[in-house]
Amino acid sequence: MYSRFLHQFYHLGMRPRSLYSRGYPCLITRQFHTKTKTFNRLGPHNSDVTSVLVGCLLGDAYAVKSIGTKFRIKQSVRHKDYLFFLYDFFYQRGYCSNSGPRGYKTILINSSLSSGATKKEKTYYGYEFDIFTFSSFNWLYDLFYVNHKKVISPQIHLYLTPLSIAFLLMDDGCWVSGSKSVRIATNCFERQEVELLRDIFYTKFNLDCTIQLLTKKGVKNPKDKFSLYIKVSSLPLLRELVLPYMHSSMLYKLGL
Repeated sequence: MYSRFLHQFYHLGMRPRSLYSRGYPCLITRQFHTKTKTFNRLGPHNSDVTSVLVGCLLGDAYAVKSIGTKFRIKQSVRHKDYLFFLYDFFYQRGYCSNSGPRGYKTILINSSLSSGATKKEKTYYGYEFDIFTFSSFNWLYDLFYVNHKKVISPQIHLYLTPLSIAFLLMDDGCWVSGSKSVRIATNCFERQEVELLRDIFYTKFNLDCTIQLLTKKGVKNPKDKFSLYIKVSSLPLLRELVLPYMHSSMLYKLGL
């Protein structure tokens, strides 16, 4: 099964090992197995794996914890190439099964429209895969979740790397053509959390950012949502930091 997915990567001109030689250690052999009990999957986990998970959790990935912690990574069908690239990254290191990403379908009904507006139904298609459950990843769940809600913790500065930022951008980044810079959709976080991320970007990476309030017309009882906008002056530095780790299908998010 996996050979078919790997063939897709090379057929599309992708380089699934492009992250392996960027100064981050990697596992040469697959050391974890799906039949291994959760509490026996102890790691240690290499820094590249942790960095990618941190970036994805700041983005679209989510985690569930019981005895151990399981991560689910998903993307829309539009970003299929990137999702398969992520799958290969974790598969090569022994963090997921050989069954490959699975397709999914989600139907959403917009019930937040103002009274009198016609409710609209939208169907979304995409791909997703799960990372094996690890008790040794419980600390990462605790870093990102409080009462089952995703948060940005002050301790995130210890684990945020250029590799993390690259995957955050690929997950939730957006090229703003008018201002020729990058916006990150941090909509699910509170303002003070976005402010914390902004400060870490500046103090740790010298990336100058501002916070933008997002509003949506016609929405009943809108909740304030905020995005992180990387200033034009910091764009050259941002590109320098993340380009070595960006998948080719995501370069447009850097205006390339």
